[in-house]
Amino acid sequence: MAISGVLDRLSSTLPTLANSEARIARWILENPRQLVDLTVKDLAHITGSSQAAVIRLCKSIQVSGYQALKVSVVADIAREDRPPDSRFLEIDPNTSLSGAIHSLKRQTVMGINRTLNDMRESDIDRVVNRIKLARWIAAYGIGASAIVVKDFQQKLWRLGLPVFWSEDFHIMATIVGQLSPADIFLAVSYSGETAEVLELTQLARKRGAFVTALTRFDRKNPLSKLADLPIYVYAYEASPRIGASSSLISSLTATSALLFAVANTLAETAQTKLSDTLNAVRTHRVSVPSPATPENEV
Repeated sequence: MAISGVLDRLSSTLPTLANSEARIARWILENPRQLVDLTVKDLAHITGSSQAAVIRLCKSIQVSGYQALKVSVVADIAREDRPPDSRFLEIDPNTSLSGAIHSLKRQTVMGINRTLNDMRESDIDRVVNRIKLARWIAAYGIGASAIVVKDFQQKLWRLGLPVFWSEDFHIMATIVGQLSPADIFLAVSYSGETAEVLELTQLARKRGAFVTALTRFDRKNPLSKLADLPIYVYAYEASPRIGASSSLISSLTATSALLFAVANTLAETAQTKLSDTLNAVRTHRVSVPSPATPENEV
């Protein structure tokens, strides 16, 4: 897949950019359709910056070059999938329930679309190959991220793969402390700033394991810097909020994409494994009897 979601990357990383790069980013966000016809020199002149600053901006948002930037912006325009201008509120007595639900739907669908659009097939292939060949698969997240990891673990188990996760940090430390270069560690933290996740990620790197991270796009995100291959999650959360919502759903969507890819590469055995695991719990499914026919209807 080609990179898309570049406008969202620009918006996300804007607060951390140097002044010259920030001017370019703001201009692109405000005038995306005009970018298509501009050369690097033109864009530098319009924004009062330099051609070098344009190239640095491309590197900051992890785009290979200026032409790739323009192609990606065109893709975003075609999708008409811009970041929302304002955040919705979960706690707002002045907003009707129907209005809040509509906003939640829009934010959630946009987060899912941006997350999937940003995932590259080459990155998915790298992670999937590591998962298939790994001696051990370890994954960790806490809070809402623990829900993502638990779902990931349960589904990989159904495919017969050796994945380890525990909510207990000390248990996870003993597992990660035994990883090797033949293993993979999945770190899940939308903020990228959770201390426990960062500590285990550093330990996994020390052990030589391949590290992939599920986290938000931010060039200063400490978790993405530690990962061999970060997978970016896009979300639009309310503030204040009851808890993770859009980020949780987007993260589950990203891991689902990985799981689909794993299952498809294991197609010869996946169906058998899934059938076996379903049969193992089938006896615990309640069989609801058909309603009795009243005598007067016989």
